[in-house]
Amino acid sequence: MAHIVFSPCIGTHDTACMKVCPVNCFYDVPVTELGLEAKADKPDLPNMLIINPDECIDCGLCVPECPVSAITPLDDVPDGEKQYIDINKNWFAGKSTEDLDKYRITP
Repeated sequence: MAHIVFSPCIGTHDTACMKVCPVNCFYDVPVTELGLEAKADKPDLPNMLIINPDECIDCGLCVPECPVSAITPLDDVPDGEKQYIDINKNWFAGKSTEDLDKYRITP
């Protein structure tokens, strides 16, 4: 089971979560590529961090580091945020390692 990043991350772009990730499974993706929009009050922060579910080892180290509580285990995603399960999963589908590495963020 992977962890999921959901809507509170949009417009935040705090990378404390990815700094503790032992497998570097966080990616910095423009929200438009995820079918989302930047927050109107933060147009200068048009990206969102997402977790590659195939790389996440479910260690949970990122959860307490997130300043906006935007990361949770898959089974605990709030009802109004369930679409982020597919958003986190589907963005990675069919992309080559080279394509993914353009978005991977590392500590």
